[in-house]
This record gives sequence, C-alpha cells and structure tokens, in this order.
Amino acid sequence: MKPQPQFLRIQWEDTPEQGEAVTLEVMACLRHRQEIALAHPSARGAGARGDACDLCDSRQARPLGSELSQFAPQSARVP
Repeated sequence: MKPQPQFLRIQWEDTPEQGEAVTLEVMACLRHRQEIALAHPSARGAGARGDACDLCDSRQARPLGSELSQFAPQSARVP
C-alpha cells in the first residue's frame, strides 16, 4: 500500500534582488520541502499540517504575517 502524502508548513528566509530579507512560508509536500531545503539552508518546519501542497496547486509562497499565511484551513484559502 502506498503511503499517504504528508503536507507540512515550512518557513525560510529569502532575499529578493533588491530589498531586505523576508521570511516566506508555504504548505508543502515532501518533494517540495526537499527542494526548498536544498535551496535555502534556513528552511525549517513551522508546526502545522495541511491537506494539500501549495506549490503543487500553483500557489506561491507567502511572506510570513500576510493575511493568507495564518494557519487557516486549506478550504478557506483562495487558489
């Protein structure tokens, strides 16, 4: 039997080409968590589980503290 995918919220710091460092967060599947961890050494778990991967569903990572970044259930988010 194939294991069910697990979706976990992660955060990491990113510095845009022009501007200050910003903390981003996303609900991600294992594949996307691995990709982010390889690209951003600051990646860490944020202590929440979800029902779907934002990146697989074509949703962008959000800055920490944005109105959609609060731990609302996936059904409450606008794709």
